[in-house]
Amino acid sequence: MGLNPQGFAIIDTPPLDDFTLSQFEELPLDPYTGSTQRYRRFSQFRLVHDGEWKLELLPHRHFAQPRQYNDLVGGQLRTLEPLTVDPTALIAAGAEALELDKDTVWQLNIHQCRVVSTPDVEGVAAPEGPHRDGHDYGMVAVTRRHNISGGETQLMPLGGGEPFFRTTLEDGQAIVFDDKLMFHHVTDIQHLTDEGGHRDVWLVAINTWEHRRYGEEYEAEVLASNSEG
Repeated sequence: MGLNPQGFAIIDTPPLDDFTLSQFEELPLDPYTGSTQRYRRFSQFRLVHDGEWKLELLPHRHFAQPRQYNDLVGGQLRTLEPLTVDPTALIAAGAEALELDKDTVWQLNIHQCRVVSTPDVEGVAAPEGPHRDGHDYGMVAVTRRHNISGGETQLMPLGGGEPFFRTTLEDGQAIVFDDKLMFHHVTDIQHLTDEGGHRDVWLVAINTWEHRRYGEEYEAEVLASNSEG
């Protein structure tokens, strides 16, 4: 398939089994977002192609981002619980859409998230605002929208500004993009009734193994980013 000239593509994702869907109900609270609107699990993988795309789970470590890419919660090591499901089918669909080099070893950060909106909780989907994450490629896949409005995905030029693309990803849709070429953002969600609502998503960061965002050396670089600038 490949990316369009602007550096992104919208794709359909394979359906998830009942167990994987049920695990969105079991996600632990993400304590780093400053509120109670986000629930998350996180794991890191090695991705290779050997006749088909194969994920190898890496030993569990912290989630970390340099401060230059996330001024809100960057520069620290975040402790999150690991995934309880196998996301291989989803990742294979994204890898094919991106036309990832099958002779290259890739490293992936995969987040399974739920953002909620209730009368007492504001559904802030991207507290850091428009940004890029410093990866080679990114993927955002929506599994389920329940009783909400909002949650519009936006792409804008590097540095921010007026979006050049907007869409509301529906259940079973994903966007894949070249993170080096653009900023991305998603607007807040709003519940439609007092029972509240939620948006279930996968956030995937994709890098060559040489540019991996994994391991002690990378974590040391993240901590050092606190003193930069």
